[in-house]
Amino acid sequence: MKKYINYSKAYLLVCSAFFALATACSDPNFKEVAPSDLSTADVNQTLIDTSLANLTFVSNPVNLNIVMFVPNDNPARSDYRPRLSQLFVHFQQWFHDEMARYGYNDYLGLPKADSSRLVNIIEIPAAGGQADYPYSSSVSASKIVNEVNAYRAAHPEKFSSNRHYLILLPERTVGTTGQPFYGWGRYCFAVDNQFMSVNHIPHPNNSNLLGGMLHELGHGLNLAHNHAKYQSEAPTLGTSLMGSGNVSFSRGQPTFLTQVDAAILHRNEVFQANGPASNIYSAATQTVSPRFQINNSTQQLQIGGTYTSNLPVSDILVYMDPNVNNEGVGVNKDYNAVAWRFPVNTANQISGTIDLRELNFKGNTPYELRLKLLFENGTIANNSYAFNYKNDLLTTNLDTLFTFADASYNGIKGSFGIGKYTTADLISRGVANNSISSLQIGTEIRAVLYNGDNFTGDSLVVTANSTYLSSFNDKTSSIKIEAK
Repeated sequence: MKKYINYSKAYLLVCSAFFALATACSDPNFKEVAPSDLSTADVNQTLIDTSLANLTFVSNPVNLNIVMFVPNDNPARSDYRPRLSQLFVHFQQWFHDEMARYGYNDYLGLPKADSSRLVNIIEIPAAGGQADYPYSSSVSASKIVNEVNAYRAAHPEKFSSNRHYLILLPERTVGTTGQPFYGWGRYCFAVDNQFMSVNHIPHPNNSNLLGGMLHELGHGLNLAHNHAKYQSEAPTLGTSLMGSGNVSFSRGQPTFLTQVDAAILHRNEVFQANGPASNIYSAATQTVSPRFQINNSTQQLQIGGTYTSNLPVSDILVYMDPNVNNEGVGVNKDYNAVAWRFPVNTANQISGTIDLRELNFKGNTPYELRLKLLFENGTIANNSYAFNYKNDLLTTNLDTLFTFADASYNGIKGSFGIGKYTTADLISRGVANNSISSLQIGTEIRAVLYNGDNFTGDSLVVTANSTYLSSFNDKTSSIKIEAK
């Protein structure tokens, strides 16, 4: 049986969802390697030297900035430049081979050291000791970035990209907290030790740090978490890099880029052989009016509709993200979002079909569908819609208003059907007076928010989802909801 659904949504996107302040991973599969007394000789130096003699890595007009950030009490390993040069060229070839499967002939740009055949790694002396830079992003990320920016201001000639940094720290020799190891906007942090080498894939100590470096680099290159399609990809291609690829890559097991990740990298400034667009990553004004058609009998979700934009759109990306750990809407920490790429056409139409058999979590599972416009300049616009599996059938809410106490659909949640709700009614449903900051609204209703009780005072008519109510934030005291 088919169910027809129409959404209408329009808003100004100021920046990409990937440009948020932090994109940290909290993956329980990451495993720190304990400090070791193994000498540099334990790395096969002969193989490294042989490989370096034949390096043919690619540099683009704009390249990834690679930094070795060295605390004053924890020097970098003496062999890191040749060893990591070999590893980064391996990463570069891996990205290229994976993107080529989707028809892209792109290379991650690596900066070449002027006086050698090595990748240029910028060594920056830290202001503090290793204890000053613990794992916590709230403590260390901005502190390190500020020091890197200060160094760049004094040595601009050493840097390439205005964005996209891979920042490495030597493995800690004291303490147990570990150093920063996560994505943070377009910065990503990873560790260096003697095992960070092509010759240690698969890793002898079963550590996931090597694949973790590649995974976090993905975040620094604008990629979000997403899982292999459970039926058509996982059995043959293995593990998505931006799923649990840190584990599989480190173990030498099949690891791949999904098509959505390849499309995003294709528009990244450090993958452009002829240099990035002059308006790279500039903000886009866009509206999206999607139409969703669910057919549980054939296990299909058809996505139609239209969009408008002031910038050319390259691809339409759709993520189906299950909330399997009570993480909340907009939180993508479970690595289980399955994603699709659809082409655009000259009529600005949206057209694509999702095979629901590719989803693993059904039963009674809430889903967030994220419909993203990928622009030719690399910007990504995110539009979110709530879906639910109920008794293994995909549904959505056509006549329900969901309210949230915080922006971006976070905080205390309220649910309201067609009707009138005074201040007392809101409170009886767990929504405090003057507490609503964002909302999601079904396509068959409209809502009128009032800043006074009993539908008095100033009002706001709502017909589309709002991540932040702006001038009406924390002002709602009563609500009317009616069918369109």
